[in-house]
Amino acid sequence: MLKLKPARRIGGNVTVPGDKSIAHRVALLSILSRGPVTVRNWPDNEDCSRSLEAARQFGVTITRDGSALVLTPPERPTLAPDTIIECGNSGTTARLLTGLIAGSNVSAILSGDDSLSSRPMARIIDPLTAMGADIFATGGHLPIKIVGKKLLPFEYRLQVPSAQVKSSLLLAGLASHCTITVREDFVTRDHTENMIAALGDGISVREVKARYVPDPDDPRKKKTIVSEAFKREICLTGQAHLNGGEIDIPGDISTAAIFFALAAMAGKSVAVPRVGLNPTRTGILDHLKAIGCQVVIENRSMVSGEPRGNVIVTGGKLKARRLHGETVVELIDEIPIVAVMAALAEGTTIIRDAGELRHKESDRLAAIAENLQLMGVKCGLLEDGLVIEGGKELQGADLKTYGDHRIAMAFAIAAQFGIGPSTLDDESVVAISCPTFFDLLHTVAS
Repeated sequence: MLKLKPARRIGGNVTVPGDKSIAHRVALLSILSRGPVTVRNWPDNEDCSRSLEAARQFGVTITRDGSALVLTPPERPTLAPDTIIECGNSGTTARLLTGLIAGSNVSAILSGDDSLSSRPMARIIDPLTAMGADIFATGGHLPIKIVGKKLLPFEYRLQVPSAQVKSSLLLAGLASHCTITVREDFVTRDHTENMIAALGDGISVREVKARYVPDPDDPRKKKTIVSEAFKREICLTGQAHLNGGEIDIPGDISTAAIFFALAAMAGKSVAVPRVGLNPTRTGILDHLKAIGCQVVIENRSMVSGEPRGNVIVTGGKLKARRLHGETVVELIDEIPIVAVMAALAEGTTIIRDAGELRHKESDRLAAIAENLQLMGVKCGLLEDGLVIEGGKELQGADLKTYGDHRIAMAFAIAAQFGIGPSTLDDESVVAISCPTFFDLLHTVAS
C-alpha cells in the first residue's frame, strides 16, 4: 500500500518511456523480418517484455548495441510442438501473436494471467477462423491453441474499432503471404501499418474522404458525397515483406497524458520531450485544448514512420465536455485520466460509447466510478460510460487499483489534489506499462 500526500509544488519537465504500442509491434514483427531490426528507446515494462520474450521463443536473437536492442530473426521461425507462450497481462501480445501463429507453419498455446484470461478473444478468433485458421479455445478466452497453416486471402470490415484486431489480421497475412484487406468505420491507431511500411514493402492505406459536388436541386449550393461507407482501407499484398532496419520509438503519449493532466488540474506547465504525435493518438491533446488548456508543440519531426515533438501543456480553468463516438475511440486509453480531470472541471462531463473499457485489465468504468465516489465526487456509472459532476474539492481516500496500471496512475494524480492523504492499494501494477512512474511523478509533483 502506498501513501500519497497532496502536492505542494507542480510543474517542470519529464521524459516518459517509449511508446508501449509501438514496442509490442516491433518485437513481434521482428519474428517475420528478413534482416535485423535495431530498436532505440525500448520501454522496459512488463507488458512489452512479454512480446520480447515471445520473439525470443521464436528464435529471434536479442543483443544490445549501446542503449539500443538489436533483434536478429532466425532464418525460419520455429517453435517446439505445443510450446506455451505466456502473455501475462498483455492483450496486445496475445491478440497479435494469435494472428502471426495462425498464418505460420508452427503451433503454440497462448496463456495469460487471470485478468487477461477473462478478456474477449472471439473478436480475433472469428475473422481468423474465416481465413481458414485452426484455433481452439473454450468460451472465446485464453488459453487458446493455434495450429498454423496457409491461410486464405481475406477482406474484413472491423466489427469493433480495435487496432489489435486489425494488426492480428495483418500479421496473419504477413506470415501466410496472403492478401488482406481491412476496412475501418472508425480510424484506429495505425502503428502496425506504419511499421510495415518503414521496415518493408507491400502495404497501402486509402483514406475515404468526403467530396463536395454541386447540389442538383440548387446549383448555388454544394452537398457532401462520401463514396464508401467506411473511413479507411488497409491493403496488404501477398508479396508484402519486412527487410529489417531501425525503429526509434517515440515517448508514449498515453503515459505523457498522465503528466499533462497534472498540469491541467494545477493550472501549471509540464513539458514532455519527444512525445509520439501519431494522429490516431493525439485525441488527448485536442481534449486538453477543448477543456481550457494551452497546448504548444515544438520541434516536430518524423522518425521511423512516426511523428513526434516536444509538448508543453499549461492548465487553465477547466470546463466539462461531452464525449462520445469517434472521440472516445481516440481517447480510449486516456479515459481514466480524462475522468479524473472532469472531477475538477466546472460542469457535468458525460462519457458515452466507452463500453470497451469494461473489457480491459479491469472494468475501468466501474473502477473509475468507485474511486471518484470515494473521493467525494458525484459520479454515475452507465452501461457504456460515466456521468461526472465536477467543480468540487477532492477528498483524500483509500483508492483501489483493481490490478490496473492506468487506474493506478490516474488516481495517483487525483491524490495530488485531495484534501488530506490518500492511499493506493497496490502501486506495483504501474510496472505493466511504466515501472518508473512514481519516480517520474516526483520530478513534477512534490
